[in-house]
Amino acid sequence: MLKIAKVVLLVFWLLALVNLLQPFAGPWLSWAALLILVVHVLEIAVLHGRLQRQAEPAKDRLLVLLFGVLHVRDLSA
Repeated sequence: MLKIAKVVLLVFWLLALVNLLQPFAGPWLSWAALLILVVHVLEIAVLHGRLQRQAEPAKDRLLVLLFGVLHVRDLSA
Protein backbone atom coordinates (compact mmCIF):
# COMPACT_ATOMS: atom_id res chain seq x y z
CA MET A 1 0.00 0.00 0.00
CA LEU A 2 2.88 2.35 0.80
CA LYS A 3 4.41 1.80 -2.65
CA ILE A 4 1.10 2.66 -4.30
CA ALA A 5 0.92 5.89 -2.32
CA LYS A 6 4.48 6.77 -3.37
CA VAL A 7 3.64 6.13 -7.03
CA VAL A 8 0.54 8.32 -6.74
CA LEU A 9 2.57 11.12 -5.17
CA LEU A 10 5.26 10.80 -7.84
CA VAL A 11 2.58 11.07 -10.55
CA PHE A 12 1.24 14.17 -8.76
CA TRP A 13 4.71 15.79 -8.84
CA LEU A 14 5.11 14.94 -12.54
CA LEU A 15 1.70 16.44 -13.33
CA ALA A 16 2.56 19.55 -11.31
CA LEU A 17 5.82 19.94 -13.23
CA VAL A 18 4.07 19.51 -16.58
CA ASN A 19 1.42 21.99 -15.44
CA LEU A 20 4.15 24.58 -14.81
CA LEU A 21 5.53 24.12 -18.31
CA GLN A 22 2.23 23.73 -20.16
CA PRO A 23 -0.74 24.78 -17.98
CA PHE A 24 -3.68 22.43 -18.28
CA ALA A 25 -5.24 22.24 -14.84
CA GLY A 26 -5.49 25.87 -13.86
CA PRO A 27 -3.77 27.41 -10.87
CA TRP A 28 -5.17 24.98 -8.29
CA LEU A 29 -2.60 22.27 -9.14
CA SER A 30 0.29 24.72 -8.78
CA TRP A 31 -1.04 25.95 -5.44
CA ALA A 32 -1.51 22.39 -4.19
CA ALA A 33 2.03 21.49 -5.26
CA LEU A 34 3.40 24.57 -3.52
CA LEU A 35 1.54 23.69 -0.32
CA ILE A 36 2.81 20.11 -0.35
CA LEU A 37 6.34 21.33 -1.08
CA VAL A 38 6.21 23.68 1.92
CA VAL A 39 4.96 20.89 4.18
CA HIS A 40 7.75 18.56 3.01
CA VAL A 41 10.38 21.26 3.56
CA LEU A 42 9.04 21.70 7.10
CA GLU A 43 9.29 17.93 7.59
CA ILE A 44 12.94 18.08 6.57
CA ALA A 45 13.55 20.91 9.05
CA VAL A 46 11.80 19.08 11.89
CA LEU A 47 13.56 15.78 11.14
CA HIS A 48 16.99 17.31 10.53
CA GLY A 49 18.72 15.35 13.30
CA ARG A 50 17.16 12.04 12.30
CA LEU A 51 18.08 12.60 8.66
CA GLN A 52 21.69 13.44 9.60
CA ARG A 53 22.06 10.02 11.26
CA GLN A 54 21.11 8.14 8.08
CA ALA A 55 23.73 6.49 5.87
CA GLU A 56 22.89 8.80 2.95
CA PRO A 57 21.38 11.98 4.43
CA ALA A 58 21.27 13.93 1.14
CA LYS A 59 19.38 11.12 -0.61
CA ASP A 60 16.97 10.82 2.31
CA ARG A 61 16.32 14.58 2.29
CA LEU A 62 15.46 14.41 -1.41
CA LEU A 63 13.14 11.44 -0.84
CA VAL A 64 11.42 13.25 2.05
CA LEU A 65 11.04 16.26 -0.23
CA LEU A 66 9.31 14.03 -2.81
CA PHE A 67 7.37 11.63 -0.58
CA GLY A 68 7.22 13.30 2.84
CA VAL A 69 6.03 11.12 5.67
CA LEU A 70 5.74 8.15 3.33
CA HIS A 71 9.54 8.01 3.19
CA VAL A 72 10.02 8.89 6.86
CA ARG A 73 8.20 5.70 7.81
CA ASP A 74 10.92 3.70 6.01
CA LEU A 75 13.83 5.37 7.83
CA SER A 76 15.67 3.68 10.66
CA ALA A 77 15.38 5.32 14.06
